[in-house]
Amino acid sequence: MRAHFIGNGKSNSLYGEFHYGTVVCGNLPKHSIPYTALSIIDTKVIQYLKSEKKHLEKTQVWCTPDIKKQADMAGVKGIWHTIYKPTWRYNSGHQAVQHLSKKFKYIELWGMDSMWSEDLVSQMDDRVPRSKRPPLNNEWRPNWKKIFSENEEVIYTIHAPQGIKQIDYGKNTRYKLY
Repeated sequence: MRAHFIGNGKSNSLYGEFHYGTVVCGNLPKHSIPYTALSIIDTKVIQYLKSEKKHLEKTQVWCTPDIKKQADMAGVKGIWHTIYKPTWRYNSGHQAVQHLSKKFKYIELWGMDSMWSEDLVSQMDDRVPRSKRPPLNNEWRPNWKKIFSENEEVIYTIHAPQGIKQIDYGKNTRYKLY
């Protein structure tokens, strides 16, 4: 069984056709890739949905209890599943991959540029502007290592462009370069 998580880094364009399995996307993707669920843990995403009067009525959304509560209070319709617990410095990718790791043997990571670069630009930035952005990749990377090491039976593939500096995330991770 295979799952894919597609983040909002520019390398998510590497995800091509003909993939199979469960597909989870972070936040509100701009691409047209069909997905099974969204992973949302950011209050600002709920604020954006409310201000733009957008709903996720037919969309499975994986979230924390607080995000569901905020969506309910904001009147943002969706199929909200509170399957995450709040975890310090976890992003929507961490949460989704940790959850997927309980059910899947193979997990593919796409558009996760912060895993190998200093690039924290997100395709969400025009919808959810950030006044300043600390170097979160320095805090996110140890969280990835923890998730991967806690799930030794899962094989994680990080999809990235040629020429990147590969960071060692453990024996059950590998890179596929394009």
